[in-house]
Amino acid sequence: MFGCPPAVFSFLRKKPTPPSPPERTFKERVESFWTWYAGVAERFYQTIEAGRCADLKDEIIAGIDTHLTHFSWVFGPGEGGQGHSLTLTAEGDPHRQFLTQYWVACAPQLAGWTFYPARQPGTLTRIVLERGGVRFDPLEFWLTPNPDEQEEKFDIDVWHPLFETMPEKDRWIVLFLFLDESLGEYGTQRWIGEIKLGKDRLAQSFPLGELHDYIERETAARHWKFLPPGETTTGFSTRETDPDTPRGDIFVGSSMHFRLVREFIQAKGNLPDPLAGTGADFIYVSFPASHLPRGEEVALRGTIEDALDERLRTARSGRLIGGAMGRQNAYIDLLVFDGARSLTLVADVLRAHHLPAGTTIHHFARERADRTLRIGPP
Repeated sequence: MFGCPPAVFSFLRKKPTPPSPPERTFKERVESFWTWYAGVAERFYQTIEAGRCADLKDEIIAGIDTHLTHFSWVFGPGEGGQGHSLTLTAEGDPHRQFLTQYWVACAPQLAGWTFYPARQPGTLTRIVLERGGVRFDPLEFWLTPNPDEQEEKFDIDVWHPLFETMPEKDRWIVLFLFLDESLGEYGTQRWIGEIKLGKDRLAQSFPLGELHDYIERETAARHWKFLPPGETTTGFSTRETDPDTPRGDIFVGSSMHFRLVREFIQAKGNLPDPLAGTGADFIYVSFPASHLPRGEEVALRGTIEDALDERLRTARSGRLIGGAMGRQNAYIDLLVFDGARSLTLVADVLRAHHLPAGTTIHHFARERADRTLRIGPP
């Protein structure tokens, strides 16, 4: 029996470091947010009705910081001007916009409330912005648009009388705030192409307040379609960049989030986590291309993609974002919201489709590059 007095033993013993709590998945965070918000929604609604919206600022900030991270928010009018809305915005980050869409998809029905995954078009005449002690009226911005028929966007020249006295960073911040107010966050992203600041084309310009109607009129005349991020597919082809880098053998593919594919290729697989700290992950499946019969590669890969998408969406655990063919491997790209549980669902579908040895689940993020999961035959 150990002879030291208990007090001495306690003094000498190194206290164990308590284990860090596991990182919550994005699905867990969203579920906890909606549980919390359902409990305060009626009180929040009545507070806004009473004209005391500012009283909620600290509480909504604390609530979002507790349950979600890396997002901004705003209260506003509800759909059709009825009731009130809460918008969660990724501030134009195309990677995190997928997450705010998922947040809305999980929202409960709460009386009087509308929830938006991005800033909505507003009324410019009601807004005056102050930055650095300078007040900006949106109607003092003058725009000259130039339609880009190939990209189906509008390049614009922009001038404001105060731009010449402002730091360049501030010019862009103010401009994009007002563009988003005019077109909405998705509208700015979809319709605005290259932007030049200056007055070279001032004679053909009109005030920013007319931009929304101009865009609606011109896109309708050209039959250009508007779809939110994640609902359009971009086909792409690429030269074999480097067979020794991850996905370096790809020569053709399609994606609902081509920016992720492009950034990964440009980084040669060494991509910083675009969803760091959110509890969500971009992943991809690779398996030997020889498993797919010649001439049926895309169709059979599509069958597996559809099965993965259905399984993940049914469980509210993820979604398909694209796929590609390489000279050695076929690839399926996914966004997952529920960590290891999502990976288990993916692995189950892959085994059910009898994918061969060499089938592997990878992370796009370099911080998780060592967390590959190999899937063997069932």
